[in-house]
Amino acid sequence: MSSASPALSGGTAADAVAVTDAWLLAAFGPVFDRIRDGALDREAGRRLPHEEIGWLRDAGFGKLRLPVEDGGYGASVEQLVLLLIRLGAADSNLVQALRGHIGFTESVLARPDDAYRKFWLAELATGALVGNAESERTGSFAEQATRVHRTAAGELVLDGTKFYTTGSIFADWILVSTGLELGGLGTVLVRADATGVEIRDDWDGFGQRLTGSGTIIFKEVPVDGRFLLERTDEPTVLHAVYQLVHLAALAGIGAAALEEITGFVRGRKRNLFNPSVPAAQDPVALQVVGETFGTARTVEATVLAAARSVDAAYAAGADNAAEVAAADAHVFGVQSSVISLVLGLVSRIFEVGGASATSTSRQLDRLWRNARTISSHNPAIYRQQFVGGYVLHGTPPGQALLQLLTEG
Repeated sequence: MSSASPALSGGTAADAVAVTDAWLLAAFGPVFDRIRDGALDREAGRRLPHEEIGWLRDAGFGKLRLPVEDGGYGASVEQLVLLLIRLGAADSNLVQALRGHIGFTESVLARPDDAYRKFWLAELATGALVGNAESERTGSFAEQATRVHRTAAGELVLDGTKFYTTGSIFADWILVSTGLELGGLGTVLVRADATGVEIRDDWDGFGQRLTGSGTIIFKEVPVDGRFLLERTDEPTVLHAVYQLVHLAALAGIGAAALEEITGFVRGRKRNLFNPSVPAAQDPVALQVVGETFGTARTVEATVLAAARSVDAAYAAGADNAAEVAAADAHVFGVQSSVISLVLGLVSRIFEVGGASATSTSRQLDRLWRNARTISSHNPAIYRQQFVGGYVLHGTPPGQALLQLLTEG
């Protein structure tokens, strides 16, 4: 791969060169450092990261996957995941807050409708961010209580209430799953600042508290028919991509735990049971730090390998159903292992800290709370059944997931 930076503006596809990991890390590393610097204060004060999301927007993070000729960076899925891990090490809330945007971007890249694709590539290239509004308490994925319908005047409008609307409070647009006027299911995009959209910051989970995963009420929100799409059951990498974002956040938490425990041990002048031995020379501390290092690296390598499977599905071209199934199986298959490793890791770091590690000023508990909360989204135990069906019977995991959502 060339070490040159990609042509981000004023060039053509022929002028573009492949962006490297090193270039991307150098470009976004300073932004991640700024985000890390304020993470503890944001957590303690429960301050939503509006400003920090703005830094990422200004740096072009939201258009990483866009082709260079469309104003993006042309990054691979693996490179996106690498950066998400680094961002997760700084603050895992921001990774999850961008999950809806990341998924929407992938859907645009795969969209065959030329007019739709061109509109949204141009919108995303300007820095627009897209939030998520799919889950309901009164409906289900098979029967959406949220509906697009026509008024007496013949205008299309959206009505309904959504929960767990991750990232929408920071977004310019919101992707909403909806029932359609003539039956069936679809999605629609509406402006976050449109008349009739009420976004509430009422997420009360004990972890990932700054993701903007609250409630949205849609009341006669005007709908542009160009942005109303019927859902299809065609093979897609979106299931794998959405789970990769969670896995990247978990890998980032593992990396953050390694940073926290390393800094904690280095900063202690004595250890608990033998004051004559510096904490950094304590055999127990050395062992725990070594284990933490190995686990964090294992998790990162595992998640990046799963991301490469998604890139392989893209490389297979239009007729890629087999590669999509393989990518789903790879991503779903490693979820339980990653969850188990990270939850164990963030608990293990307290072995070297004693009671002082539980001080609220350190906010070390946020690592476990955040990892546990991410792990509770889209429970991995269901996905292991899908993977088992794939291994034994060749059933595509994405197909099994859709069947569960629509018939379960």
